[in-house]
Amino acid sequence: MKKLFIAGCAALLAGCAAQQPKDQFTLNGTIPGADGEPIYLAYTLNDSLITDTALIEQGAFAFTGKLERPYLEATLYMGDGNDYRNPRRMGMLMEPQAMTLAIDTADFSHSKLEGSFTHAQVDSLESSIKELREEVNAVRQALAAETDETKKEGLEAQVEVLGERITQVYLDFIKTHPNSYVSPMYLRMFMGNLSYDEIKSLYDNLSDNVKQYGDVDEIVQELEALERTKPGATAPDFATVDVNGNPIRFSETVQGKYVLLDFWASWCVPCRKSFPHVKELYNKYKDKGLVVFCVADNDNSPEKWREAIRQDGIEDFYHVLRGMKVIDEATFKLDKTNDISSFYAIHFLPTKYLIDKDFKIVGKFNDQELDAKLKEIFGE
Repeated sequence: MKKLFIAGCAALLAGCAAQQPKDQFTLNGTIPGADGEPIYLAYTLNDSLITDTALIEQGAFAFTGKLERPYLEATLYMGDGNDYRNPRRMGMLMEPQAMTLAIDTADFSHSKLEGSFTHAQVDSLESSIKELREEVNAVRQALAAETDETKKEGLEAQVEVLGERITQVYLDFIKTHPNSYVSPMYLRMFMGNLSYDEIKSLYDNLSDNVKQYGDVDEIVQELEALERTKPGATAPDFATVDVNGNPIRFSETVQGKYVLLDFWASWCVPCRKSFPHVKELYNKYKDKGLVVFCVADNDNSPEKWREAIRQDGIEDFYHVLRGMKVIDEATFKLDKTNDISSFYAIHFLPTKYLIDKDFKIVGKFNDQELDAKLKEIFGE
């Protein structure tokens, strides 16, 4: 009888599994103390934002939908779904499976999702670096309370070392999991810190299936941008309008000159602090053919951009906006067709490129490297 009972259960489970269509997901959740409130599930499918709503009844809710791909990034939330500080908001990696979710009402990010292998990979990886993150937080708290400059430098070095260890965990995962849809997600996250060769090696190692479904477009675009901006390559050209509203083409404006191409923003403190030194370099070498061309990440705050130019006394430089447009604020869908920062693979501000008089890229430099390079080119 026992064997017959087990066989019957197995058949029943198999029958239930067969009822779950291959291109459909179900998400059954439990959440205490929220009866009568709505809960939302948002995801983008075929470039369209889908926001589904369920009413919480007797501590439970359910969502179902079509999912004609192996996995999908989604957001579950109550309240403001666009507020990243909202504790009643969590990201998840859904699969066309029957999934269950037990919500931690104090902080949705601590909730437990079962039924998605892809999401389970993220949970496992994050769990493996939990102690490292706690160590980083402890050192940062000590750093915030420290007043001795020498000790502060030591603590900052500790934070940097721990950060490198955490990064290496992610990179090792990408290397060893070429069949995981999580790998391109983490590669997108860290590629701003990697060289062209490092990104290409990790990307080439991904399986064809992951390349097809793993949201790799940004990685491909990054590789193309880094290829365009290698030393010796012709600098990417662009046409836009300057700070005075006049049409301007980069190549024509700087023709026959050495160009310090400076990517900055009015809200970027290190960018603003670097301008006095940039002005010194400009005044020192302008008669020898150096011009400064500034690209600001202020498309949504042009008045603050103009104010910063006046405040910092950098009117003698060329000034344009980066040209990125937000198509849909809810999904943060962007139009990067005319985004100058994308042309140059910009991930951090400030970033400075040097371009020679033949419009070829010399390289990307920090302030100390730039001093040495300009001295090499122009002499004292």
